[in-house]
Amino acid sequence: MTSEKQIRANRRNALKSTGPKTPEGKATVRLNARTHGLRSQEILLPGEDEDALKGLNENLRAELQPVGELENLLVDGIVAAHWRLRRLRRVEAGIFAWEHYGELLERARQEACTYERDEKLEDFLRNLDGFGEKTITDEQKHQEALAKAREIEAKRNAETATLGRTFIRDANKANAFSKLSRYETAIERGLYKALHELQRLQAARSTEGGISPPVALDVNVSGIPSEDL
Repeated sequence: MTSEKQIRANRRNALKSTGPKTPEGKATVRLNARTHGLRSQEILLPGEDEDALKGLNENLRAELQPVGELENLLVDGIVAAHWRLRRLRRVEAGIFAWEHYGELLERARQEACTYERDEKLEDFLRNLDGFGEKTITDEQKHQEALAKAREIEAKRNAETATLGRTFIRDANKANAFSKLSRYETAIERGLYKALHELQRLQAARSTEGGISPPVALDVNVSGIPSEDL
């Protein structure tokens, strides 16, 4: 078994590591930074832009300059959290779109119904034997109302609104926005915790073990206790 003394020595050596020195080694690290741990298919939803995710990954890695497996793993988490926060904005817009177009669709259908008359409505009410054929009182306006309803329904079935509908179902139609806010808080907490830990490791590495790294903090950006999320 590894002794406690050896474990401490390994930790000191890890703090002194500054990454590859040769041009060949640096080139390898740059290449790895583009692909290592991205796992794009695991955080991409159908219809999302894989090139945009790769661009975000490259930009954040260029800015954060991770070195080594652990720092790259933390940047993986930062990239994933950043991407999910972007998605939350789309989900929020989708919830509004689904409800908005649903209301417009109902109005358009009701308008179409105003140009329909059931010739056997009275018979139905008396005998409950079913509706007869409908008579259209104004064909042009009826068709216009139906066309409007189809147009609105197509917008409601578009990608963003469908994403919002999916979230509404997940929230059981109750307080979807409240649940969305809790998700946002949890993702932001994970983002800032990973960023702080990355900065802590990089500060320790840059001083080559000369001073202790900053203490690790549990970052809470919302003021809401974690047990309430």
